[in-house]
Amino acid sequence: MAGEKARLNESEIDWSVDLSPKGKFESHNKSLSFELSAAARVPDRHAPVRRRPFEVELVKLSPGKWNCPRHYHSEQWEYYIVVAGHGEMLQENGKPSLPMTPGDHIVQPPGWIHTVANTGQEDLIYYVIADNPVDEHCYYPDSDKWAAAGAIFRMQEADYFEGEE
Repeated sequence: MAGEKARLNESEIDWSVDLSPKGKFESHNKSLSFELSAAARVPDRHAPVRRRPFEVELVKLSPGKWNCPRHYHSEQWEYYIVVAGHGEMLQENGKPSLPMTPGDHIVQPPGWIHTVANTGQEDLIYYVIADNPVDEHCYYPDSDKWAAAGAIFRMQEADYFEGEE
């Protein structure tokens, strides 16, 4: 396949930055798996890969920053590998935070509320590997928002037959 990219070095990729309006959330990301374009090698090409079965991202958080609002995934598993710095995997209210130090491996199953905060004095750097399920959605309990199909929204209660007849 022309243009197929099956190898990269993370030093070849620039950091992208996500920053919230008031600055509480700030993450620097390298979406490593998005940069790779290798497709399945099948003899007849009738069964091409339509999505990657996992995503890999390198994340860097500055001291005092959170990577994103607390949320949970409906289907997605996330696996974290801490490379440098110190932080916390913040959990659901009432659940203890998980410390994050170099060499730690942390798993977040579907339904576990979480986010990452840098509690140290230097950058917190970690990899996150996600299994990229097809029918994924997220819920943000602190703001009562949902994310699905590329949109962010809030739900409203409605009568079952409203708008149907």
